[in-house]
Amino acid sequence: MKKNLVALAVAAAFVVPGVAFASTSSNEDTGPVVYGYAQITGASQFGTSTNGSSAGSSGLIFGANRIRLGLKGEAVPGVTYNIMAGWDNAAITGNTGVAGGNLLNDGLGNGGNASILDAWLNYAPVPFAQLEVGKFKLPVGNEYVNTEGNELPFVFRSMAQSLVPGRSAGAMIHGKDVLDDVTGTGVGYAVGIADDSSLDAYNAYNWSQNGAAPFGAGQSGYLNGSGNYIAFARLNYDFMGPLLKAEVSGSRMSLGSKTGYSQSSIYTWNVGMHGGMMGIHYAASYTNMTTGRSFAANTAPSSLLPPYMMTSNGMLATDWNVGLGVNLHQMMLTPSWLDIEPAVRFDSFSINNHNGYDAKLDNTTIGLNYYVNSNNPHAAEVQLNYIIPSARQGKFGTGTPGGVFGATGAPINGMAYNTLMLQFQAGF
Repeated sequence: MKKNLVALAVAAAFVVPGVAFASTSSNEDTGPVVYGYAQITGASQFGTSTNGSSAGSSGLIFGANRIRLGLKGEAVPGVTYNIMAGWDNAAITGNTGVAGGNLLNDGLGNGGNASILDAWLNYAPVPFAQLEVGKFKLPVGNEYVNTEGNELPFVFRSMAQSLVPGRSAGAMIHGKDVLDDVTGTGVGYAVGIADDSSLDAYNAYNWSQNGAAPFGAGQSGYLNGSGNYIAFARLNYDFMGPLLKAEVSGSRMSLGSKTGYSQSSIYTWNVGMHGGMMGIHYAASYTNMTTGRSFAANTAPSSLLPPYMMTSNGMLATDWNVGLGVNLHQMMLTPSWLDIEPAVRFDSFSINNHNGYDAKLDNTTIGLNYYVNSNNPHAAEVQLNYIIPSARQGKFGTGTPGGVFGATGAPINGMAYNTLMLQFQAGF
């Protein structure tokens, strides 16, 4: 009895003030809303024994491509927030560069680590001049920015993810529908700076892959930064609503005097478009990354960069891709219980002037998506993908362990061997 009274008293200490606060806060707090989804993936690659080493096999692998859980809401009118945690690529690890490395999803390689992916606040006094601060996707790239992970028409994103900065902590001013009119035409923009250490492993901007911290040696990492930042900008244009959405974006990061580098910078720019109508959906983009980065004398490049990005003479890397999906139910060719969408994408990634080597990898993805409920398609869906590599040059996936490109090197989301993938998704 005494324990129950104590528990009741403790509960009252929290509940009563909360009720009193709620009675005076009216409708200024509209959250939080809890959301999340899980993508459970099974896949198998074929022909991996042709690389002449023991790295990889043609066995079946199961894992979770993405597991996400988040909170979002409006703290007060004009101030919104979003906090999202993720446990991605669980048991779908990247290549280790040594014999026995897993070939599936080579390059992404965070081994299923849990982390806070997004944590930002957005102040919006007016739609055309908003301030977002925190950790978020830097607005560089077409598919990477415009399509959420649970709305992708394919299991994996394109290889262009290797060339964009990804997520980081920073601040940006942005706006949308700046020139909106009755036709639905509008212009949006974003410009800002971010910390120079990207979350996403193995992309071109993640310079700290040798384990070095991005901060100086002063009082605290929060008070003494590196003095180098990622600057980024984006301009997008919408024409007649969903029919055509085009964008151009870019980013620059100065490497400064980071370990193993001489003074240099990384530049990325992207141009892309996407849209659709009446069940037909399309997307296309071109991404270009250039850098004059070089390594100091007697510094091993393999300790600083993923194998496929080693260079001492600067580098030009590009990716272009085009995709098309046709939703048969939206075209009124199938009933609502058979909401299926055939899709195809061609993705071409290349590196030039790469320590005297050129590298190239093309992937063709043939997909079929099934949406369980046509009224809420991404709440429950099944995706089947078959990825066919071609034009593989520069030892992508064919080198020996410890070689120039490692045993099975490939860009993020790139497949060096034929790959069959089946993914189940559920979300709320």
